[in-house]
Amino acid sequence: MDVLYKDIGNFMSSCFFQLRFFIKGTRTFTCKLIYLVWLCCFFQGNAQGDSNVKLNLEPGILLNTKSENLGFLFNIEPTIAISVRSVIGLRFGVAINSHRFENNNSSQFNFDEETDHAVLSFVPTYNYYLNENYNRPYLGVGFGYYVISTIDIANPSEDVSEGSTNNQFGVLARGGMEFGRTKIGLEYNFISKAEVSIPNGQIIGKVANSYLGLSIRFTIGGGSRQI
Repeated sequence: MDVLYKDIGNFMSSCFFQLRFFIKGTRTFTCKLIYLVWLCCFFQGNAQGDSNVKLNLEPGILLNTKSENLGFLFNIEPTIAISVRSVIGLRFGVAINSHRFENNNSSQFNFDEETDHAVLSFVPTYNYYLNENYNRPYLGVGFGYYVISTIDIANPSEDVSEGSTNNQFGVLARGGMEFGRTKIGLEYNFISKAEVSIPNGQIIGKVANSYLGLSIRFTIGGGSRQI
């Protein structure tokens, strides 16, 4: 039990450090994306050396996206079991082309619908498994921070080629089925609409980035049974 408490304490300390990194305004979007790749390697090493820590890799597709391009997602989530049925985690994710633009009836500026846009997320999570079988359903929730990429303008002027948005807090709800080392699930990320502004402060529209995703999850580490 003391070992479990120590693992949970170390895990929560790591969560707090990562949250500070993502919220810090001076970090660029690209810097945060590169950081996700580094986290994948870091937690993979820990997952292989500690039976209480698991690393989950989760590719998937976005459903009902309004973008002209393919919508997809990829999540990296280290987790730690706090009981047989309860698991806490720290999900780092990227969703591509979840955006839906609303133009403020502006004839001067239009959004570029053909360019890929991304949302990075940092979401502490809680999962609950409905039984203790090898194949078992689960439900999960989370609340976290979502970083929205800059918005390209379709008809840029000499001084304005892209718009900016404020990052948002959002809510995650998900559920699915675990089959041993593999999970298949649905997730919905609710993110408040963000206003799109240009450098002079003018609001030219809004962007909605909430998304529904279907994904398959692979787990590394944690012994023969993955949680």
